[in-house]
Amino acid sequence: MKRRLGAHVSAAGGLSKVIERTLAIGGNCFQIFAGSPRMWRRRLYAQSEVEAFKAAAKQHDIQPAIIHALYLTNLASDKPELREKSKQALIMDMKNSALIGGAGVVLHIGSHQGRGFDQVKNLVVDEIRQVLANTPPESTLLLENIAGQNGKIGSLEELSFFLEELNSPRVKICIDTAHAFEAGHALNNPIGLDLFVRQLEKYIGIENISLLHLNDSKTKLGSRHDVHANIGEGFIGKTGIRNIINHPKLNHLPLILEVPGFDGHGPDKQNIEIVKSLLTE
Repeated sequence: MKRRLGAHVSAAGGLSKVIERTLAIGGNCFQIFAGSPRMWRRRLYAQSEVEAFKAAAKQHDIQPAIIHALYLTNLASDKPELREKSKQALIMDMKNSALIGGAGVVLHIGSHQGRGFDQVKNLVVDEIRQVLANTPPESTLLLENIAGQNGKIGSLEELSFFLEELNSPRVKICIDTAHAFEAGHALNNPIGLDLFVRQLEKYIGIENISLLHLNDSKTKLGSRHDVHANIGEGFIGKTGIRNIINHPKLNHLPLILEVPGFDGHGPDKQNIEIVKSLLTE
């Protein structure tokens, strides 16, 4: 399979287990948390662990490797302590991404908590600049779009602002299909998809998108509720997913699934096989 297709998998037991779990579901790339998703504390990967991982990843041609930042992160918080914890955890994730030769760290920027985007945008820029200044030059930050929830930061216009202000080759974008649909982009039909791609070109630039989080949506178009569904079981549907992954402007992007799984235990082989069946390459 030429296309890079994988899922968010558990990193419990170490990096070697990540390779095993990716192979078990038929993936050739992956996303992980580089530590507990419920705790701030992070540690740098041991060199021996990194070397063993790189050898296994090369042997099985598994790449790119993506790290997802903590959901606890809020770089727009009005609490300096929370911003500092967010920043330090993100710095550690970026360092670990560089160690394993990763393609980036996906970040949910956070919430302005009702203060409005204009009140916090420069604060967020400053926080990200500090993260970039304290992490290896080969590490990349992937800002993710939102489902349109109240206060959350990450609309296409907002992402455009950060790209322009930061003006760094180390800042790229991750587009989540469920979030886009839930924010009101009609990805379930060709006209809506083409309109969305034109908006990506206008606000983001296709060259600045590094990753697709490929998720169906459990909630309706424009719901502003972030709830993922298995591929083909949501409101985007198999036809919509097929159109997205084969769109000529998007068909080069790696695909990472963050779906509940048909057994309820996270992304599984069945979801991966469904996506493979929808690829036209």
